[in-house]
Amino acid sequence: MITSSFISSASLTNETLRSMARLQQQLIDAQKEIATGRHADVGVTLGATTGVSVSMRQDMDQIQAIQGSNNLVLNKLSASQSALDTVSKSASDFLSSLISAQTAGTSQDTLIQAASAGMQTLQDQLNASLDGQYLFAGINSDVQPMDDFFGSPPSAGAQAVTAAFVAKFGISPDDPAVANILPDDMTDFLNNEFADVFSDANWSSTWTAASSKSVSSRISRSEIIDTSVTATNGTFKSLTEAFAMISGLGFANLNSGTQQAIISKARDLTANVTGSLTQVQSGLGVTQQRVTDANDQINSQVSFLTKSIDNLEQIDPAAVTTQLSQISTALQAAYSLTNQLNNLSILDYLNS
Repeated sequence: MITSSFISSASLTNETLRSMARLQQQLIDAQKEIATGRHADVGVTLGATTGVSVSMRQDMDQIQAIQGSNNLVLNKLSASQSALDTVSKSASDFLSSLISAQTAGTSQDTLIQAASAGMQTLQDQLNASLDGQYLFAGINSDVQPMDDFFGSPPSAGAQAVTAAFVAKFGISPDDPAVANILPDDMTDFLNNEFADVFSDANWSSTWTAASSKSVSSRISRSEIIDTSVTATNGTFKSLTEAFAMISGLGFANLNSGTQQAIISKARDLTANVTGSLTQVQSGLGVTQQRVTDANDQINSQVSFLTKSIDNLEQIDPAAVTTQLSQISTALQAAYSLTNQLNNLSILDYLNS
């Protein structure tokens, strides 16, 4: 038995429209792939291997975040080195003044000025900051490490120096009677009461608010290192002690023999400091190199991961270009067919 079937123009039009919608989406995807160089839907294209791509991207995000942190660390290390260069030059200049003073080549006023300038320079550099963080404060990076020795009111350190002097000699450093202090008595004071003012415990509690714990930074996924020098370092303590001998003990009013006793002690301290500063800078230089090396390794890892991800996610531009052309042709044909269907009329059939 033969039956007749009917095909309506509406059903043909609807099917064509659905086909056009699919082609339009394929066109959008192809255009996106040409623009980005990646599959339009990586998950659909890669299927079970999508997890590999996601994992590699997470790895790359992690190491690039570390690299960004390393760049900040390198900036801080560079700023710290610059501050130490300034301190080192100041210490060398002061040592030259002390050596000259021992041969009567430098006046006492010049020596006092050199000590005061050196103390101010040391304080300024230890209080250096970058991006709102103090470079030499250790983990107390939001706290200024040093108070002004010459401030008003006097800093806790300056008060401690004066208190020790008064306790030893019964007069204040600015009393003209200090001219009667004998060289041996001053030497004893410098080696005992004055030295105690700069003990490790007193340095940390009286002179500096810096933490003795350095800032630690993760420079790779497996390596954490100290990336700062703190003001609690004994080098800075000794240099401050030398400056304070000349600028805080009534040096101008002392007799020449007692002055020479102070100059000799300050010279020895400063000479040791110049060598210690070199060691501090060398240690900081080693840290800089380690961070730089870590960044170089990260660059290699990023390059490897980028190539691996590209191998999974990148398209073949030539193939997609061909596909884009085919989709465009098919879409134009669909537009044409739709237009023809829309123009069909029952009158055309009746008049045929």
